[in-house]
Amino acid sequence: MNAWLDRLAIGGAVAGAPFNWDVFAFTIAMRAREERSPEWAHVALRIYDALVKRPPTGADAHTFWISAMNLRAGLISELGEREGDPVLNSEPIVAWIRSLTTFSLEEASQWMAREDLRTVPIEKLRAMRRLKSALNTLAHALHKTQVEQKHPELIPWLQFRTRLP
Repeated sequence: MNAWLDRLAIGGAVAGAPFNWDVFAFTIAMRAREERSPEWAHVALRIYDALVKRPPTGADAHTFWISAMNLRAGLISELGEREGDPVLNSEPIVAWIRSLTTFSLEEASQWMAREDLRTVPIEKLRAMRRLKSALNTLAHALHKTQVEQKHPELIPWLQFRTRLP
């Protein structure tokens, strides 16, 4: 599979015809989960990474991040974490969460304390929702990782995530 991908521009046409890379990545990811296969997951993550960098017209790169990180967290929760492994390493999930943490916990608390969430700017609500999704993804695999020991700064966020929109 990797040799085939090496000959292509992921995200582009295949043999001159349009190709649905999103569905292909999803199919490979499902196979990886069903077979509990880090090898297939690596292929899917390679495709998702390319789609994040160059999302198809009308697509949001964040959806590919979610798919990739859910695949990674799912396999970590089943097979355990392996530091440095291209698939079974929680550090990419932690880095993703950090990239989404564009506000402080105090700011999020203040926004969520408002009686009417309609007064919170929509871009702030979206940012909080994306962060909640990422934290939930990490929480799925947390029991098989050392994230809480390596990144204690995430513990308050993990505890607060249920209050996020």
